[in-house]
Amino acid sequence: MSTEENQFNVQGYNIVTILKRLEAATSRLEDITIFQEEANKKKFGVDPLTANDSSPTKAIGGRGVGADKAIAAGGSTAALKSAPEKVEKAKSIVAFEEFIQNSVTPFVETSKKIDQTVGDAAQFLKEAFIQQSKFLELVLKSQKPEMTDPILAKALEPLNEQCTKINELKDANRKSPYFNHLNTFSESTAVFYWIGFPTPVSYISDSKDTAKFWSDRILKEFKDKDPVHVDWVKQILSIFDDLKSYVKEYHTTGPSWNPKGEPFAEVFAKQESSTGVAVTGGAPPPPPPPPPPPPASFFDDNSEGSSAPQQQQSAGGINAVFAELNQGSSITSGLKKVDKSEMTHKNPELRKQPPVAPKKPAPPKKPSSLTKSATAVPTKKPAKKELVDGTKWVIQNYTKLDIPDHSPIVIEVEMHQSVFIGNCSDITIQLKGKANAVSISETKNLGLVVDSLISGVDVIKSFKFGLQVLGLVPMFSIDKSDEGSIYLSKESIEHDCQIFTSSTTALNINAPNKDEEFEEMAVPEQFVSKVVNGKLVSEIVEHAG
Repeated sequence: MSTEENQFNVQGYNIVTILKRLEAATSRLEDITIFQEEANKKKFGVDPLTANDSSPTKAIGGRGVGADKAIAAGGSTAALKSAPEKVEKAKSIVAFEEFIQNSVTPFVETSKKIDQTVGDAAQFLKEAFIQQSKFLELVLKSQKPEMTDPILAKALEPLNEQCTKINELKDANRKSPYFNHLNTFSESTAVFYWIGFPTPVSYISDSKDTAKFWSDRILKEFKDKDPVHVDWVKQILSIFDDLKSYVKEYHTTGPSWNPKGEPFAEVFAKQESSTGVAVTGGAPPPPPPPPPPPPASFFDDNSEGSSAPQQQQSAGGINAVFAELNQGSSITSGLKKVDKSEMTHKNPELRKQPPVAPKKPAPPKKPSSLTKSATAVPTKKPAKKELVDGTKWVIQNYTKLDIPDHSPIVIEVEMHQSVFIGNCSDITIQLKGKANAVSISETKNLGLVVDSLISGVDVIKSFKFGLQVLGLVPMFSIDKSDEGSIYLSKESIEHDCQIFTSSTTALNINAPNKDEEFEEMAVPEQFVSKVVNGKLVSEIVEHAG
């Protein structure tokens, strides 16, 4: 503080500082007055410039004539109070809203260009992000609640509703040509639950990989047909990337709860009341069921009836126990008195006698249920052939009895479908078209004819099977199986078809020669191993002659 200012110090108070504060307060009051006059003009039609009383005193501290007229007309002084200042949003909320505007909104417009159903699903996705934005506002203001808190579940209901709408839309349009798009939406909804993981960044990456499985099919189908679908795939994948960048910056270890904030239930109640929605704590949990009644014989002297003899009543029951305890000193009257000649500690001759060996217990009887189960014939499960979720064919429990004419089971397959064959015997199955993969488990005398596969065939625990390829199958995996035959096509051989075997015996590979005839070649089963330079070297044992 300068020497000149020190001259205005009065009893420890600086007059210059006081004047500056008064000037700032006056400026603030003038701003409030201008705000009030503008509010009165809009609400009551009072123009402060034409009001009769325009003195500075009234302008700053009083209501003025115009304000008095407005009150007399039916207003109140409460209506003239200044409105609360608009609270600025947190930086993380603004960034999330920018993410919605820059990444999600353009994606919605692209989706509408493809199809109305795809556009509706995209709009539901956007609404889900908006609801998550509201949830993040609660996070910044409140303490972290318990994961079992019913208020937390209620706060997430709007977000869950949008995800449910997406799944219902997918299920209602299974025959749509854009079913892969709807599947991509359905798998993408899992990304919203990053708020429940301590490592949300890696969780978002995993969610992206799940959705990418379906988006890759869209690229494969429309890459050379329509570039709009290619842009659509790029945009939905970029949503995952942009969300991951946002979470990495603001919520690296999960939602950034406020440890100094209010309880979550109170903050949620305020948010709901501001939208005019009643807040309830959810239905209370149902009371626990009453404990089962104890056995009647535990409390009753006679559980069989009142006509039983008195000796049976005294033999059991809690009352019989208390009756004996209430006998006092006479409780020992029923005990047998032991003579001194029978006491081992007073008669040494008794201790010399060998102890009596205990009786050998009788061997337990063999339960009759074991003998019955050993001879019982297992019941046959019903045959089953169905398409699950449009992506997986399941063929189970078929035998020759289920097909009286012994004709093959023919199935029309598509590229996004896989086939599972289990617990079948003495049947032939033909797959027409190109499928994704085939799995065979625990079959006997099974014949399978395949056109083409994207992945391959897996065979496990099967006996006497035959596989024939008409088109292209890139791989076979045979495990714990016996007596199998594989008939390859020229196309599979030209594309270097691989056959992996383990714990398998008597497997033969049949390949066509120049005369279009199959030549049988056995897969090696015997090996010789030896240690060379510290390493185990195994070679196939060939049998000649």
